[in-house]
Amino acid sequence: MSQQIAVQVTGKDGKLTDNVEDNLQITKTPVPAPQDGEVLVRVRYRPVNPSDVYRLIDMPGRGPTNLPFVPGLEGYGEVEESGPGTSGNYKKGDRVVAVPWPSRETGMGTWQQYVAVPEKNLVRVPDPIDSKAASQFLVNPVTAFGLVDDMAVPEGKWLLQTAAGSVLGRMVIALAKKRGVKTINVIRRSEQKQELLDLGADEVIATDKEDLVSRVQEITGGEGAYGALDAVGGKEIGAVLDTIRASGRVFLYGALGGSEVSYNVIKVIYGAKKVEGWVLFDWLNRGDDAKEKLQKVWDLFLDGTIQPYTGEVYPLEKAVDAVQASLRVGRGGKVLIEG
Repeated sequence: MSQQIAVQVTGKDGKLTDNVEDNLQITKTPVPAPQDGEVLVRVRYRPVNPSDVYRLIDMPGRGPTNLPFVPGLEGYGEVEESGPGTSGNYKKGDRVVAVPWPSRETGMGTWQQYVAVPEKNLVRVPDPIDSKAASQFLVNPVTAFGLVDDMAVPEGKWLLQTAAGSVLGRMVIALAKKRGVKTINVIRRSEQKQELLDLGADEVIATDKEDLVSRVQEITGGEGAYGALDAVGGKEIGAVLDTIRASGRVFLYGALGGSEVSYNVIKVIYGAKKVEGWVLFDWLNRGDDAKEKLQKVWDLFLDGTIQPYTGEVYPLEKAVDAVQASLRVGRGGKVLIEG
């Protein structure tokens, strides 16, 4: 049986630690055989996302994890072969992504050379789109589109977002501008400010030198932001809640500030404000138009609205180095794993 290179999360002594190096092993495993209704995909590129890193380490509040597993929530690949019971619509070499990849369901993610994917989950990659960009289709572009679409800020109103210097944050700026929505972009380091303004951000607040709440009140004339997209949570969500209008919503979609949040409940009650956990697939599968939503995102790739930012590229055998690089502050574009 043919062998492949795979990255496995094994933990240390059978348990996850808070150290990535303890938890990852580069191994050789059999190439999976596609089962009924599955297509074998040769994965070429996969990004390292925060949502991947969360799964590699011990995080309080997360459910139990069955070890070992192969991480990787997204990637780009090419069809290798189709299993029994498939339609025959996919030929060897066809360019594809999967929505979703089977990482959560089976523990067989994209950080290996081959993945057997249910045919119904495959999505063709339009020819003009670069393979490295296509590998980043799901976690950032579809999420950014979903967040902006779901918040539905009226034209001319203000949308606030934290972690605005991230790849996803930059996409939110572009998507909001296309809809005529103004953005208030919150970052921690003043050095990033001009870069985001050059990308089209309407306002940028650097919290190392500016007070978030007073600046938002000044920018919005005391009205507050219509809503907020928060990737941080933690203790900082209290200030984010103070920046939004009465009856406004905060979509909490990340945990960069840790797994516990803290805010003034009285302000939330009397301001009729809402904190909503936001998950990509809840939005994508709401209604029966998932394919149409995905096509809209491809169209935004094609018209240049969404432009994934690719950074350093590491071979699969150097996955630990790739993860460490992804954690560096101010690293630039998305770190990819190739091979």
